[in-house]
Amino acid sequence: MAAGRPPLHEDVKTYFAQSSADRVGAMDESETTFTYELRVPAAANAGEGWQEPAHSGEMTTWGGTAHDLGRLVLARWRETAPEKYTGLPAAVEVRSDDGRHAVIDDPTPVHGPTLALECAIEDAQAADLARDVKRQELAEAMRDAREFDALSDRNIEHRVRFVLDPDEARRALGDGKD
Repeated sequence: MAAGRPPLHEDVKTYFAQSSADRVGAMDESETTFTYELRVPAAANAGEGWQEPAHSGEMTTWGGTAHDLGRLVLARWRETAPEKYTGLPAAVEVRSDDGRHAVIDDPTPVHGPTLALECAIEDAQAADLARDVKRQELAEAMRDAREFDALSDRNIEHRVRFVLDPDEARRALGDGKD
């Protein structure tokens, strides 16, 4: 075994009992809901259709990453899948209400830099969603200031100059010059 590398975990359940939040710094402590859908492409193409996943669920107590949840769901599916799905490849898509997203087709646990990369990806996804929400709130506040406080578009553009460039500010105000 290479120095500095954690041992490979043969017992997937034990591995997943220790969430990724424990393995790489604590993630956001907010109440995040994860939803997942497991699909079996061969079964879907063979007539079951793509409308309904083979398995789906929701987790509100998960403290790890979307990637780790996908690996857990896939590992358990492979252990408990109905006979008609035995041996067929499957993939799990995981989404959270804070913007995290992963598609997993391999339940093999990850460690070190790969785990850190997955955490960074999900943090960036959550930050992107938070940024989009804040931009929408800013645009609404700009329109409200124009409508209710009679601020001119130019005045608003000046006030938001450190956040939005003038073209973005005009688009947010809805001047019709998209």
